[in-house]
Amino acid sequence: MSTHRWLQPQQHHIGTGFEAEGWREPVALLDPFIMVDHFRMREAVFAPHPHAGFSAVTYLFDDSATAVISRDSLGGEHDILPGGLHWSLAGRGLIHDEYPAEAGREAHGLQLFVNLPAEQKLREPAVMRLSAEQMPRRHGEGWSAVQVFGGMAELALPWPTALAVVDVQPGARYALTLADGEQGFALIVSGHGNAHGLQCAAGRALHLVGPADALIEAETPLRLAVCSGRPLREPVVRHGPFVMNDEGQIVAALQRYQTGAMGRLPARHFSNEQR
Repeated sequence: MSTHRWLQPQQHHIGTGFEAEGWREPVALLDPFIMVDHFRMREAVFAPHPHAGFSAVTYLFDDSATAVISRDSLGGEHDILPGGLHWSLAGRGLIHDEYPAEAGREAHGLQLFVNLPAEQKLREPAVMRLSAEQMPRRHGEGWSAVQVFGGMAELALPWPTALAVVDVQPGARYALTLADGEQGFALIVSGHGNAHGLQCAAGRALHLVGPADALIEAETPLRLAVCSGRPLREPVVRHGPFVMNDEGQIVAALQRYQTGAMGRLPARHFSNEQR
């Protein structure tokens, strides 16, 4: 049981247009993830902003009431549809912007910041995308799972990481299994259950270190977002939207941003539905 513990969330609100439960600490227990936000967004609340040194990953749950528009300084403008994944591998730096396709309707999803290993911090930026139809499905007795990323050929991931969204019916059980050398956590998206006597409720995150197994039993319809990966165990220096290994790399990222080397984004053009 020593490998099972709860990670404490922080609540984030921006006006009435954005709310999230977020996990950012302890860094060593989240590694290779830097941040995870379980968010609900109803309007454009973020200005275009830079990223460097990690991947900014957005997944929309299938119950999201609207798509999310993602724009980047590579020239891309994409709709992230419910059930879809958008992976912005920032590398040496790009400018990024995301907002609901229909203002006033709720986009419901996860945003994950996935760290890059030291040798990839300055790689060229790239964008990868998956639709819901491209994601493998698994089924068991009383449960079903969508493998959002990890363990598939469709995405050339820069580091071993995985995300699965699992639905468990009342009275059914689901086994969380991590291999030796991995760590991860199961976010309780909705519902109630228990894991080895620990009460699972929406807004909590159960941490695991491999090799480990945790058997979660649902008391109500239970949805989990299971994140896992191989820790990098490298120095982490954060400065706003930049994640590097030392201060000198942060200064260089700031200079690239300030001189326009990360590119530019044109002004947003909202339709009547987006205003």
